[in-house]
Amino acid sequence: MLTRDEALAWGALGPVARTSGLPQDIRKAEPYAIYDRLDFEVPVRPEGDVLARIVVRALEIVESCCIIEQAVESMPAGPIDAGDFIPIPAGEACARIEGPRGEVFYYVASDGSDVPLRVRIRTPTFQNMPTVALMIRRQTLADVPLIQASIDPCYSCTDR
Repeated sequence: MLTRDEALAWGALGPVARTSGLPQDIRKAEPYAIYDRLDFEVPVRPEGDVLARIVVRALEIVESCCIIEQAVESMPAGPIDAGDFIPIPAGEACARIEGPRGEVFYYVASDGSDVPLRVRIRTPTFQNMPTVALMIRRQTLADVPLIQASIDPCYSCTDR
């Protein structure tokens, strides 16, 4: 189990946080793109256990289908136009998006050239992985792989 207080204290993100009773979803908290015009729920469970993480992910699939249907219905007709390359101004920028594992944070610093000065990406697995230490307390060794897998880790995302 990962309690609500532990999830909050350890900065859990995405389904790991939502299965501990925290309704965190950046698409609702700070909508970007067209999320402010879409009607969808953020599945939350209070139990904080492996089963809750499975249930929340299944419910998220249903919500994703609803989001896709709404996006397709509201898509304007006509050819796709990505536009021209936009020069990158000097300065710094931060962005957050909700990925399947939780919030992904991007930071970029630029001097105005086509090569960034600094790029930093914080993935949800990097943030959620330490919470496994809390979840495996007083558990059998045989349960550890399932508990770890329940956070849906992406190990290549943590390679920094």
